[in-house]
Amino acid sequence: MTAGLTPTSAAPEPAPARPLIGRANSSAFFKGQLKNILGAPSQVGEKLVVEDGRTIRITATKYSIPPSDSVAVPLATYGDKGLLATLIQTGKASELLEPGAANYVSDLAIFEFIGTMDQLMVPYIKSHAYHRALDSVTDPRVVEIGFSMPQMLDLQDLRRHEDLWRFEEKWGIEVILQTNDAFRRHKRLAVFDMDSTLIQQEVVDEIARFVGKEAEVSAITARAMNGEIDFSESLRQRVALLKGVPATVFEELKSVITFTPGARELCKALKMLGYKMAVLSGGFIPLANYVKEELGLDYAYANQLVVSADGKELTGELTGEIVHAERKELLLQQIAAENGVPLQQTIAIGDGANDLKMMHRAGLGVAFNAKAIVQAEAPCRMNSNTLKDVLYLLGLTREEQAQLC
Repeated sequence: MTAGLTPTSAAPEPAPARPLIGRANSSAFFKGQLKNILGAPSQVGEKLVVEDGRTIRITATKYSIPPSDSVAVPLATYGDKGLLATLIQTGKASELLEPGAANYVSDLAIFEFIGTMDQLMVPYIKSHAYHRALDSVTDPRVVEIGFSMPQMLDLQDLRRHEDLWRFEEKWGIEVILQTNDAFRRHKRLAVFDMDSTLIQQEVVDEIARFVGKEAEVSAITARAMNGEIDFSESLRQRVALLKGVPATVFEELKSVITFTPGARELCKALKMLGYKMAVLSGGFIPLANYVKEELGLDYAYANQLVVSADGKELTGELTGEIVHAERKELLLQQIAAENGVPLQQTIAIGDGANDLKMMHRAGLGVAFNAKAIVQAEAPCRMNSNTLKDVLYLLGLTREEQAQLC
């Protein structure tokens, strides 16, 4: 190989600007041991370098001439399990931080998160961490960080660790933790709650408006969603208050139903990726079927209200199986089995206490804008103004999302 020489008097040409788009990936395969290539480190240090939205941990900074019998050996992978943290800026950073810290995930926040995880390594093993900005290289709102799992903690313990909560409170960042394996990016089934998840209303509350009993029904709904009373009993109590409501109420409600921002985009993207999708609702089947058709879902399960013999009004009774927490969990497993999908490749998203069982059963369970008690018990939580942000949890960048929806 030859190289040309540049006269010392010639001014060097400015380096071209690094492009921020149009990236390409390269895969390198190690095909054997390489002799006399890399020397042994004679001065070992460590530093973190942030370049182009990624963190690189450098563990050796100077090399000596290698001995004649030296070989290059790939670094060992520390820890028996890799984790992936998705950091999402909520805009609620501590007032003690510098101005603007609440607008993006800063380098300082990334370094502090990695340091926090390192401190939880017992016995101590230095974590090999990396990070990737998913929306903006310069001012990212969403960043994912890969690191090693602390050996003395399981994933649920880590999600609830007080050090992690303190980090979130200080930086105004929500941290969603997942096992970093092949199933994280490659899901195949998504199931959703309907009320206050895919749509912004609680349907039974809307029906109650027609009979002037909104306050009574809303009070029962709130207690059920917070897990204060049994869901099945609360549903029967609310439905009993709807006796005499015109059977045409569901057609009238279609005009006032508001889909949650990002619901259409999320479902369109998942459909493009080949997902099967279902709505599993503690609401009522006429509107669940409407939501299914509007969003292009594959399944709809919900409760069925009894209509009077003349078909004119609701009787205040239910028929068929109630779609409660246990039923939702069973339906998730049933739909997954029908489609040959392992549970590791499923997502469950909801906001209420009756969604917790399916969240814990799924490969990824997300409490979306959920009640406080549900956020505390759910596997993951996300507080966002758009359901489309769920795509970040699958590792999809903003550019990739644009291709899908």
